[in-house]
Amino acid sequence: MNTAEIDTFTARLARFTDKGLALDDAEALADKLVTRDRANDNRRLCPECIHLQGVGRWSCGNWKQAGIGTRAADTGLAHELVVMLQHCAGFKEQSR
Repeated sequence: MNTAEIDTFTARLARFTDKGLALDDAEALADKLVTRDRANDNRRLCPECIHLQGVGRWSCGNWKQAGIGTRAADTGLAHELVVMLQHCAGFKEQSR
C-alpha cells in the first residue's frame, strides 16, 4: 500500500470499529476496500455511509431511498447486509 492507501485504511479501520465491528472484521473490510478502490469498483459498504446509525445494532437513517422497504429503525439491519459491497440509492459518503 502507498501512503494515501495506508491513511485511508487507517481512517476506515477507526470508522468501522467505532460502528461496532470487531477489529479483525474491520481490518478485513478495510483491506477489501483497498482492492475495491484499486479496481475502481463503485459498490459501497454501509459503514462508509453517513446514514448508518447505531453501534453493532444498526439501522439506516435513509431507509426509504435505500429501498430497504420497512422502517429500518424498527427492524435493524442484518450484519450480512451492512458488510456487503453493494449499490445503494440512498448512499451518502461519510466525511473523513
